[in-house]
Amino acid sequence: MPTRREAGRRHWRPAAVLIALAAVSPLPALTQPASAAPGTAPAVVTPAPAQRAATDWATLAWGDNTYGQTAIPGAALRGASAIAAGAFHSLAVKDGAVTAWGSNLYHQTDVPAALHSDVTAVSGGYLHSLAVKNGQVIAWGSDRYDSTAVPAAAQTGVDAVAAGQFFSLALKHGQVLAWGDNRYGQTQTPEGTHTGITAIAAGAYHALALTDDGKVIAWGDNRKKQTDVVTPVKNGTATAIAAGKDFSVAVVGGRVYAWGTAMTNQWVPTTAQTRVVAVAAGYDRIVALRDNGQAIEWKANTTALTALPTDAATKVQAIAAGGYHSLALRGDPPAQP
Repeated sequence: MPTRREAGRRHWRPAAVLIALAAVSPLPALTQPASAAPGTAPAVVTPAPAQRAATDWATLAWGDNTYGQTAIPGAALRGASAIAAGAFHSLAVKDGAVTAWGSNLYHQTDVPAALHSDVTAVSGGYLHSLAVKNGQVIAWGSDRYDSTAVPAAAQTGVDAVAAGQFFSLALKHGQVLAWGDNRYGQTQTPEGTHTGITAIAAGAYHALALTDDGKVIAWGDNRKKQTDVVTPVKNGTATAIAAGKDFSVAVVGGRVYAWGTAMTNQWVPTTAQTRVVAVAAGYDRIVALRDNGQAIEWKANTTALTALPTDAATKVQAIAAGGYHSLALRGDPPAQP
């Protein structure tokens, strides 16, 4: 798998960079708890169906721009209703059409013609991308381990998607569907994921799901303890989830918890210990959205906040984390019905 320096070459090594938080999830009003991406990102947070009409939100981007992943094209600068970040590329949905930019080594930003309308969710993986159009998952980019070979079950009724390193997830009527790389059991969905799921997230080789009663289910690669859900999350009611390269994140009672890699629960800055409504995770970073519209970010295993664009301090409606970059949507909250 290519490292960041090598990402422009067709050279693979066994272990490496992540995929993005990739789950895609409805974002309630900022005063209400948010479920992880349906995310994600996953990572990725997507407005609820009634909010997917044209918005006046601005798209923000920061972090690594080696492959143009933070150079937002004109079509996505304003008016997007959903965003997603892959390892080295980015996606946005505006008026139902997908725009993608950044690394295109495996055509992960060559948006299929079918995705110029009626798209409701997107997710970016390591070298592939996913979208949902009228309930059907459409995948493009690298097909390594059949990560873009969408099964028949995911061609109708899908609400959300999450792209991992070389595997894909979809959420259909509360059931998790999975396909692609299964070397660590990441596409062997556990019994508890077959009904009642409200959000999904995909890391490099592991996956997360959030149940309708706030329980987090984790499966797949556990070499860094990323699927060993920590006690405060097991005993609490989670409202958001995200999956990084080899770590996992959840929000319980407005507080962020992270586990896996070398992280322990104390690696959470004070600002992320209250009022958090959504999270996203990348290769080495966690992004959180607070209920006052403020986005914050920190590197895994530190508590020092990353300096973000000034506009990310207020009115943020959605967040996404890629390998080494992050995205946000900023604007006035949607009108309440």
